[in-house]
Amino acid sequence: MGYTYDQLSGLVATVHTKYPKNELTVTWDDSRFEAARVLNQDNIKKQGGTTITGKAMLNPQGNARWIDGYYEKDQLAQGETLHEFTMPWKRFTTNWSWDEFEILQNKSDPEGFIDLAKVKEMQAQWNLAQLFEAAFWTTPTSATGKEMRGLQYYIRPITISSTTGGYVGKTIYFLNGTTSTECAGIDADVYSQWCNWADIYTAVNEDLVKKLRKAFLKSKFRAPLGATQFEVRKGAKRRVYCGATTKLDLYSYLDAKDDVHQSKETLGRMVVGEGTDLLINGHDVMDIDELEDIAVTGSSSDFDPIYCVDFAHFVPVVYSGYWMKRRGPVHGGTLQHTTFTMFIDGAVNVWCDSPRSAGFVIHKALS
Repeated sequence: MGYTYDQLSGLVATVHTKYPKNELTVTWDDSRFEAARVLNQDNIKKQGGTTITGKAMLNPQGNARWIDGYYEKDQLAQGETLHEFTMPWKRFTTNWSWDEFEILQNKSDPEGFIDLAKVKEMQAQWNLAQLFEAAFWTTPTSATGKEMRGLQYYIRPITISSTTGGYVGKTIYFLNGTTSTECAGIDADVYSQWCNWADIYTAVNEDLVKKLRKAFLKSKFRAPLGATQFEVRKGAKRRVYCGATTKLDLYSYLDAKDDVHQSKETLGRMVVGEGTDLLINGHDVMDIDELEDIAVTGSSSDFDPIYCVDFAHFVPVVYSGYWMKRRGPVHGGTLQHTTFTMFIDGAVNVWCDSPRSAGFVIHKALS
């Protein structure tokens, strides 16, 4: 079977045009790839086993009391103390292939050489980053979906048609339209301690600032003196995430509050630079493409969320010895005897031991 000119034109344009050696521009479709960065940073947790599990103490037993006088009878209480939360491993894969003659053609012109195998690998890695981003900022397709558990799974919005803020984030809205209050095996409808802080805002104004300040206070838990030995935890960065439109509204609000303007300062005294360009309560505010024009399944409009995430409690977990595992090249066999393929595989999910401490979400009302 022959090949048409159109089928070969893309390859011919790459291998026979004289490009600067090994120089290539990639037009990334995501401004940050924040999820891919989080999943590859140093504070990820490594674990083995058939599932990702942990223990949570959701309530005290009520044994402490004041006593009056001598020889007062003891009042003993004992009950269910520890609850297990569990998440399944979620496997992923990506691959890239090339034909031996394809690579040979590409290397035939040393002045215009672009390593086609590396280009194909970059495309595969790009696809993998897109896969992570799509899952990280939302919920799985269903309670048994094959995607990893994302931000909306653990830090849940206020229930549709409700407007009262507090520790009320309990309902998971899966992409297929189903809902559940069971998060990682613990039902937040039964154990209110497994709910996260959530609230409603209408616009970026003084009321939102007040609600943000309250949310920061309510999601910052500390062990009492004497019990800290049981909660030895690695410090991690807390970040605030929102869509670009919401962040622009925050810029405008901050600029309006700044009454000192100088001619050379377009945005008044606010300094915009590389990295940290906007802070709320000392936390970096990062605009995320996936949070722009995002809606909760079952709601009729965008909910423009502002998330705060504490990565000491919201921790990516990768399977020890099976993370970004590279294998190949694998020969295509008798049907593709000149083709070779490389693979990257792994297993991952997100471990959250306390939704109350993992962060909060403030968003537009769900209707």
